[in-house]
Amino acid sequence: MTWTEIGNVESVGEFGSEAATVAFTPLATGLTRQLKGAKNPGGITINCGNDPLDAGQLAAITAAGTNSLYPLKIVDADGADSNDTDSTVYIGVRIMSAKKNSGQTGAVNMRAINCVIDTPVYEDPSEAVS
Repeated sequence: MTWTEIGNVESVGEFGSEAATVAFTPLATGLTRQLKGAKNPGGITINCGNDPLDAGQLAAITAAGTNSLYPLKIVDADGADSNDTDSTVYIGVRIMSAKKNSGQTGAVNMRAINCVIDTPVYEDPSEAVS
């Protein structure tokens, strides 16, 4: 598989599965029990400096106009030193929007790429390399 990097990324929002709360109140006790329900993988927002010529941003804009599932790879710079590998996360997303924010005077024009995660989150953790 080939990857197209999204350029000028400033931040990647938090992401990961979260279980829903399922409430149940037995008549005998009147005490609401709170149980763990189905897991929702949630969403993720990628904020980047807008670049109308960036191949990754253009791909995200195009993807926002489809219902397709797209692979997303996030590489965290978390290796302990230059000899170690960085953690890599793989998820399947549907890109819901790629909104442009023209900002204000003296500010960088930004783009917010909003995605919903539609697969499990797969993480390949950092490894020490000797």
